[in-house]
Amino acid sequence: ASSQVAEILSSQFEHVKASTLEPVSLADYVNDSLTNLFQPRYFSPRPERTTLQIPVQGIGEWCHPKTTFELNDSALRVADKIETSVGVPFLTTKEGRNVVFTTLWDNFPSLNMIPLTGKAERIYLMMAGTTNAMQSQIENGVVRVKYADGTADSLLLINPESWCPIEQDFYDDGLAFRLKAKRPYRLHLKSGLVSRTLSTELGRDAKDAAHSVDLNSTGIFGNVLEGGAATLYDLPLNASKELKHLEVEALSNDVVIGLLGVTLQR
Repeated sequence: ASSQVAEILSSQFEHVKASTLEPVSLADYVNDSLTNLFQPRYFSPRPERTTLQIPVQGIGEWCHPKTTFELNDSALRVADKIETSVGVPFLTTKEGRNVVFTTLWDNFPSLNMIPLTGKAERIYLMMAGTTNAMQSQIENGVVRVKYADGTADSLLLINPESWCPIEQDFYDDGLAFRLKAKRPYRLHLKSGLVSRTLSTELGRDAKDAAHSVDLNSTGIFGNVLEGGAATLYDLPLNASKELKHLEVEALSNDVVIGLLGVTLQR
């Protein structure tokens, strides 16, 4: 993990000020429903020659070409605004499209921009999408908050430190499989439960106990999470600068990045 990513993940949601939170509507920018993520539609761009390509449904690999996963975003559909146990609310959509997808596949834009106004000291994000072994240890995407003066603050989405597969939690035994940064908070899409360690008790400590849950998850690849999970981010901003927009850009092939919620802390 980059030092910037590790630093940001080390102190997530420790500075939430409820009275200054302002959820941002994505209603004018959503381009699909999250539960459509693994539909068989990712046909291009692809190599013209025989390769070990990812299946057209966007999940699995050459040994498991028919792998699929059933997403359940019930927790995002109960109201037009959801509350989370980390103290940050997000605007959502009870019916219809509820995500802004960004990808290098031809299905969606490779860069999406959400206008922002005023000034803020932090931005909170709820995101979910795909990644796999071929995208491990590299930058899958990037989130940028652009200011009116042309500068920006950003967060790299790196598998496995800061970008997680929607369908599973990373396996970390502290030995051969060891994360280089503190786990980000994940939100279980079916129940709304939030934790740094959704799948098992592994890594649970007193500080995270209030957000922890054991979903008794098992799976061939890592720890599969029933219904899937989003990732929550807390990105500090320069409160003295005027905001311009939020950018989400895909940097790796075969990855789909979904933006589900944005909340500013003024």
